[in-house]
Amino acid sequence: MKYYLLPVLSFLLIISAKATDKDSTVNYNLPDSVKAVQFMAEINVQSVTGNKEVAAGIRTDAVKLSLETDKKGREIAFEFPVSASIMANGLNTRIEKDEISLDYNWSFNETYKLLIAVATDSANNFSVYSGYIWLAKENKWKLIGTCKITGRWNTIQQPASFSSSGKKGMQVTIGQVWVQRNNGSWKNMKADGQPNPVVNLFGHIDSTEQHQIDKKKIEDAIASGKTDAKNNMEGIYYTIMKEGNGKQVDLNDTVTVNYRLSLFNDTTVIQETKDKPATFPLKRLIRGWQIGVPLCKVGGKIKLVIPSDLAYSIRTRAADIPPNSILVFEIEVLDAKPPQ
Repeated sequence: MKYYLLPVLSFLLIISAKATDKDSTVNYNLPDSVKAVQFMAEINVQSVTGNKEVAAGIRTDAVKLSLETDKKGREIAFEFPVSASIMANGLNTRIEKDEISLDYNWSFNETYKLLIAVATDSANNFSVYSGYIWLAKENKWKLIGTCKITGRWNTIQQPASFSSSGKKGMQVTIGQVWVQRNNGSWKNMKADGQPNPVVNLFGHIDSTEQHQIDKKKIEDAIASGKTDAKNNMEGIYYTIMKEGNGKQVDLNDTVTVNYRLSLFNDTTVIQETKDKPATFPLKRLIRGWQIGVPLCKVGGKIKLVIPSDLAYSIRTRAADIPPNSILVFEIEVLDAKPPQ
């Protein structure tokens, strides 16, 4: 009898899998050792029957990101708890109390990449979650939105892909699925030996328009006297706060600095050196530093106002730095050493 059980069970599993193709959830088990900060999956919708709302996408225990369609049209939706606060949203998105969405006529038989990213602040007991989509035709990423959830500071928990179609049919293929660990390495959740994905959030679909928005904000602040960083060099704004008497900093140098960081629209210091200075190879830092710090000599101090495209762009870099943030740095250069 036991020899017949295996084929019968296999048949039942196949039937069960096919029965849930149209309305299903696939959970991905994350070992405790995997501290995931990004979760990404390829979603391809082949067809939809009927005009009731249906959706396919990815979710965690906190947020959901999906391709949706109903009789009114198609959209990309980033959903979160009503108690969350909105930190950022992509251009031309629509904001509701528990959702940021983009009207977008996504196509059948096109593969889209959906990405959920998280940054946490354990000291202040909150996390920020962002939802992004890679648009197949445009071949670029798009930020849908970012929310802040207080009372939690976990990494990605309970990642899953899903499709929900109600009484009608929705044919969906879930392609490759990845998580990114907090050390930057990727793990494929479906198969070993696959190449790591490339996620470039700098050249995103809104980058040109966002640059103009940032530029206007900064130049309006200059005109109204709200900032003294009036000089412009390759897109960053700066002022020399103290002339140094040492060597001119070179882009190839490793610099030792004291610095303070705040957001352009908030003077609160969110990062700073305290007990000891920081040392960095300048070429490894954001483009705004690479442009601005070489304007300074050792012993000098400079203020930089950096538009988001020369800072962290739409990346969810840290819990206190939302996507599309204009950054203000005050940097004192203590030393600059050429490469050995």
